[in-house]
Amino acid sequence: MKIRQQVQELFPTPLWILDILPADAAPFNATLRAEIEKIISPRPHVPSGSNWQTRHDLHTRPAFADLAKLIEIASKSVAQYLQLERFPMMITGCWANVNPPGSYHPTHNHPNNFLSGVYYVDAPGSGTDLVFQDPRPISIMPWSGKPSRMTANASVAQPQPGRMVMFPSWLRHHVPSNESNSERISIAFNLMFTNYAETLAMPRWKASAGGA
Repeated sequence: MKIRQQVQELFPTPLWILDILPADAAPFNATLRAEIEKIISPRPHVPSGSNWQTRHDLHTRPAFADLAKLIEIASKSVAQYLQLERFPMMITGCWANVNPPGSYHPTHNHPNNFLSGVYYVDAPGSGTDLVFQDPRPISIMPWSGKPSRMTANASVAQPQPGRMVMFPSWLRHHVPSNESNSERISIAFNLMFTNYAETLAMPRWKASAGGA
């Protein structure tokens, strides 16, 4: 008996990665790093294992206008990919993370937003991965010794200076301990539909005649 098998992959979780050319990223990141240093000067004491974050209004500051523009361009590209370009989005928060050696970010997501992302200003080699957790409930997953994207319960996005990673805000993720001897500096942000209540929150079904 002959059979024919096909595989269909259901419910993909997209991840968008945007890289600035190194020649452009270097001066851009130097400017961002200098502005972040101004915000945190004088340097506060950060306990071992902890990280430091700025206020979440960087997108409103003139010094970060070019970054805000980059986020806007990237979000429009994502909206076009999802065929949602007729629904404009806005940045709801943007903040810098300074992670000294030994610091990490525990597993979390970004509630009440549609897209989230991170831009890497400085990313030392060891312990800088952005680790995404599989959102699907798994009750049984034997260890085969050969994990793949079909069987693994986590996936990694590798940071590098000048790289922006965007993902659905509901996707849980964490950053492992910075095992290098230098700081990890990134700028995170969230985006939400500007007129969500007016354009997207209404029911998608039509009432039948006489329905209550």
